[in-house]
Amino acid sequence: MENVSGEINLNSSTNNATGDGFQLHLTDQVVLVIQIIITATACPFTILLNILVIMAVKKTTRLQSKANILLACLAATDAFIGLTAQPSYILFTTFQVFGMSSLAQTIRYHWQDRSVVAGITNSLLHLMLVTFERLVAIKFTIHYPFLITEKNIKLSVAMFWIIAVCSWVLRYVTPYVGLFTLGSVLPICIIFIAISYVILYRETLRHRKRIKTEQIPQQEVEAFLKENKALKTTVYVVGSLVLCFIPASFLFLSIVVESLTFEKSASFVSFCRVLSLLNSLFNPLIYFWRDKEMRKLVLPYFSTRITVVPSNKLQR
Repeated sequence: MENVSGEINLNSSTNNATGDGFQLHLTDQVVLVIQIIITATACPFTILLNILVIMAVKKTTRLQSKANILLACLAATDAFIGLTAQPSYILFTTFQVFGMSSLAQTIRYHWQDRSVVAGITNSLLHLMLVTFERLVAIKFTIHYPFLITEKNIKLSVAMFWIIAVCSWVLRYVTPYVGLFTLGSVLPICIIFIAISYVILYRETLRHRKRIKTEQIPQQEVEAFLKENKALKTTVYVVGSLVLCFIPASFLFLSIVVESLTFEKSASFVSFCRVLSLLNSLFNPLIYFWRDKEMRKLVLPYFSTRITVVPSNKLQR
């Protein structure tokens, strides 16, 4: 997506009478300021909540299932976006608002575009791995202990991070590496995830029918309910991703397919970026909402930092 902003002619929305200091219309400036406030507010929470997810899984034995370990790995990619893409977007947009186009383009080229492409690529690959784990756990249960091992998880995660870093570094060699990376990773992930969830949906219905019609051991029923709960969590994560990336997908298609034309204003491009970056904040919120044990570990962290003033002091 690094060529998105570069291909947008901001001069179509400039106010020539005001000079270079105010390149955008007042409406665009207001929209960008609102988006800066949203991103600046979300950035620290994105970093904090994702780090708390990683710490909760790492320090709590009860949470160290393969599914939760993979979600913690996904949280690491979201924390990476909170540390790189979101702050650089704030700087980039701030320079845009104040008409500092040269500084804005420097930030966009050397930091913003690379962090966005690397972060999104890494997140998509990790989400595909999370989906694969659920597919094996529910559909190919017998092969689960042999396929989903700690060694295979570490190798996969390391390979995904290498791909993300390479997409960052190689951007200095060719400006089209980001477009090529997303153009190849995005359809593969979408097709794999879509097919996987169709299979998982049918398999889940089959298991539920068996539970109702057959005498299934209680242990097997509890195991299915546990796996199904983890599956629902990944469904919410995928759903959040889809909702956040729908506008960006239209923008991406308009660049790849030249026949698709619609007005790509600065406000719309920035809106696509903000919404895609907010996905990294929604994911940990989904984890805490779905996992009661994780909430119990995190809530004391916040409660110890809230100072309660006794009522007798208030009366004084």
